[in-house]
Amino acid sequence: MSQSKSLSPEQISQIQAWADEGDGFPEIQKKLRDELEIRITYLETRFLLEDLKIELKPVPEPEPQPEAAAGAVTAPEADSADGVEDLPPNDEVTTARVSVDALLRPGAIISGKVDFGGGNVASWWLDQMGRLGMDPMDNGFRPSEAQVLAFQNELRGVIQKNGL
Repeated sequence: MSQSKSLSPEQISQIQAWADEGDGFPEIQKKLRDELEIRITYLETRFLLEDLKIELKPVPEPEPQPEAAAGAVTAPEADSADGVEDLPPNDEVTTARVSVDALLRPGAIISGKVDFGGGNVASWWLDQMGRLGMDPMDNGFRPSEAQVLAFQNELRGVIQKNGL
């Protein structure tokens, strides 16, 4: 069932106001949970806004960072203590370091952790229905849209590497 069909006109106008204020998917998802008591995943939030034909304001391009030293290569790290394999970060300004759990989360076909830097870490999982879930270790942290896109790009590589 579509979440958009169960919303009142007041709730829809509130969501539109958040988008008009410049909130992104993570902020709207958090406000839906905190203010309207509607718990949906990030992906469901994207679908909801699409169903409601609510468009978000474009995110300004980040300032380009100086390139790393030529020839510098980051090798993958292995953490043998918990059986987690770390993948090197991508070359984007915003990086997400994705790792895969050796022991899967219940109900997931793949799960792991993502490190957005600065101590911002979240658990992630992909369930058998293809739904992606994310649970930040710090309840106050919500990844930016750029961080989520970096995570999705890294996760795509992990999924392909694991043959899923």
